[in-house]
Amino acid sequence: MRKNIILLLLLAMLVVCPQTSFAQEESKLKRAWEKLQVRLDSATIRKFDADYIEVPERPWRIVLRGKTDDFRMDVNSYFDEDFVSKKIGEAVKGGRFDWTLKFNPPIAQSVGFHAGFRGLSFSYSYYLRKKTGRAFSFSSTGARYGLNFRLRRFSTHSMEIDASIKDYDGVEEKFDGPANAPDPIWVRSVIIDGYYLFNGRRFSQAAAYNQSVIQRRSAGSLMLGAMYHQSSLDLATDRNAPLVMLNGDWGRVSIRQFNIGVGYGYNWVPARGWLLNIMLMPTVSTYNRIKTFYYDCNYSLFADEETPDGKKPLIVEEEDGEDVFPDDMKIWETNAQTDFSKIQLNADVRASITYNWNRFFVNIFGQVNNFDYGSSRTNVKLTDWYVRASLGVRF
Repeated sequence: MRKNIILLLLLAMLVVCPQTSFAQEESKLKRAWEKLQVRLDSATIRKFDADYIEVPERPWRIVLRGKTDDFRMDVNSYFDEDFVSKKIGEAVKGGRFDWTLKFNPPIAQSVGFHAGFRGLSFSYSYYLRKKTGRAFSFSSTGARYGLNFRLRRFSTHSMEIDASIKDYDGVEEKFDGPANAPDPIWVRSVIIDGYYLFNGRRFSQAAAYNQSVIQRRSAGSLMLGAMYHQSSLDLATDRNAPLVMLNGDWGRVSIRQFNIGVGYGYNWVPARGWLLNIMLMPTVSTYNRIKTFYYDCNYSLFADEETPDGKKPLIVEEEDGEDVFPDDMKIWETNAQTDFSKIQLNADVRASITYNWNRFFVNIFGQVNNFDYGSSRTNVKLTDWYVRASLGVRF
């Protein structure tokens, strides 16, 4: 009997102890969350002029979003060097090669959601049909500052070609038009931007950007801004070998840029519940780097017989409207070159329309960014814009 009692006590301890431990951990998490709420409230409620900016009593918001966006990247490669001629061993002296690839996939649509608590929020979007990829963003805003992070990755087959080749006799051949890459070309883009408001008590960019607060009266503010942009273009696959060769043997490009600027934002409240916002910020790049990755191939576009270095002539056949490449065609990375570009002038432009009623709000927001990069052999121009429509509820 005594043994049974001891066994029952041990079993009870095993059951009660985990529950006690779980309750303690739950209590710690609850206290930590309450402290975070107090800190977030102190960063917003106490620092606004209540006559101009209203902090909603309901701190949470859930938003459904639809977005239309466009991404254009023009990559120009140019160089003067020798080209292998059709005759084995004979080089073309003083040849000039200009090659521009224009990646401008059809304007795409995506759907997603946005969730936020006070000035903290994140969103996720999924592209429909035209692009394969995902988009993710995170933002943190206060009375005087804002920090936004955007990540996007997608692929495309479509592009435009604008090229010219001048041979050793001075004869120039031009060709341009739409084209499709055999394998998808992947584009990855990261943008991190932040701003500081000089009139943060009466003007809120967040009221127009993520609706964490409500602008009640018209106001504007001078602002300081900074933006970091990083993009990569990757077309280095075996089936894309002809495209890599025509690019001057580069298969990947990685670009990074840091911009600073001074701009102005204005919130116009024409009637109760309405808000129209415009922000314009010219920027100057203080850091501008482009890294190009070069590749080699066991085939050559510029030979009709096997070359002295063992490369075979590339003969692309067509079968049922599709290009057929040799099964043993391979590319491999040989080296990378890093260049730093001169100072570039860019721009960050944003505009929005918002209407608030009761617990609900609707918003249309647009943003345009452009970036320029340059190196000794490659220039890159980027234009990135999007327009999104949102329907949200606070709770």
